Amino acid sequence: MRILLGVFLSFCIVVTSCKSDKVSEVISETQEQIDAKTISLIDIESMRYDDFGLSMDSQNVVVDWQKFQNLNTQIYSLKNGDLSYFSGDPLLVKTLLQELRTEMPVQLQTNEISARITALDTKTQKLNSFLRIDNIQKAEKLEAIKEVLIAASNLNLQINKKFEFDKNNVTEY
Repeated sequence: MRILLGVFLSFCIVVTSCKSDKVSEVISETQEQIDAKTISLIDIESMRYDDFGLSMDSQNVVVDWQKFQNLNTQIYSLKNGDLSYFSGDPLLVKTLLQELRTEMPVQLQTNEISARITALDTKTQKLNSFLRIDNIQKAEKLEAIKEVLIAASNLNLQINKKFEFDKNNVTEY
């Protein structure tokens, strides 16, 4: 028993007399690792999708639709790599799309255009969520950005179709 007590005391003395300088490990990210996470203008410009603009007839109708103009400004910023609006307060993103729908000009109030606004609303909320969460992979964020750009383009296309059908007196069954 005395031998066991002696070994235990020797062990305690050795442990307490050891240097206790703890080396704090600093984890720093290299520029390459930061670039691998950061979404850049080059990433967005490299996306392939059909980007439809508005026809002259469509532009004449939406010129006074302020929420649509605000949306186009934000989409333009997104295309130029500025993610600040879509990564900001989710209430702002949601409110813009709700007001877009409620302030829509009467002649654009069709089921097809309303469906495109709903799709755009869903995609912008998804993008907002992805950009606000740090552990979402860059590829998933880029895919969400592409979905928003496609949804906005499809809204423009549907607005154009509305005026094209009206101009050609095409009736849908």
